[in-house]
Amino acid sequence: MKLCSHHIVFLFFLTIIILLSTTASGQNNFNPGEELEYVVHFGPINAGVAKINLNRAVHNNEQVFHSKLTARSIGLPDKIYKVKDIYESYFDSITLLPEMAIRDISEGKYKKKNIDTYNHKENSILSVRKGEIKAPAGIRDVISTFYFLRNYDFKSLTKGDIITIGLFFNDDFITFRLHYMGKERIDTKIGTVNCIKLVPEMVETEKNVNNENISPTPKDEMIIWLSDDANQVPIRVKFDLFIGSIKADLIEYINLKY
Repeated sequence: MKLCSHHIVFLFFLTIIILLSTTASGQNNFNPGEELEYVVHFGPINAGVAKINLNRAVHNNEQVFHSKLTARSIGLPDKIYKVKDIYESYFDSITLLPEMAIRDISEGKYKKKNIDTYNHKENSILSVRKGEIKAPAGIRDVISTFYFLRNYDFKSLTKGDIITIGLFFNDDFITFRLHYMGKERIDTKIGTVNCIKLVPEMVETEKNVNNENISPTPKDEMIIWLSDDANQVPIRVKFDLFIGSIKADLIEYINLKY
């Protein structure tokens, strides 16, 4: 899948693009009130910041979770290519299935706003841009997958295991294969952290996920490190481009559950 600039920026800011095909546990590894803040580096330059929070809300007369991610460019990169992206999701507090997702992005001259309403009983999504779309069962948006990942039991995996996953992003169904690469200890701005290492691949769903476009041993063009503890917080995301490496690091957190 060829990445456009808005896909790349999306990957920079937390890379919340992982949907794990498992059942969410009744016990969540996070609480409303949690906030995470990241800084995005392009080489030695601080290029952007991203914040994501989680709160309770009422949607369609039901108590749900509401999460909002705001990502923006800073410093010199902001003067060259201004970015301000906002992602929101209203999702069930038990299944973590999304009910409504909002994506409002502004990247240079590129601007786009999507609002998607999910109907899991009918396996459909109502997109303001494309109308009603039939969807696979259990499909999720970008933000709710971030929290779904936080509940995943990685202890059941061994190095080299692959999880085939899917989500709805930018009016398209995307298929991922998430490669579990074991454990790794990394030095970060918040100290030395024991992490779970993941390498994802991405293709358009309509392509055959078993063909040669999907490598069983992917290049480490994108790596995600989660804290190897009960919180399973994304600590670092690194994305390699032909122009250099971009890295997002956790720099501040409040109200973690554990």
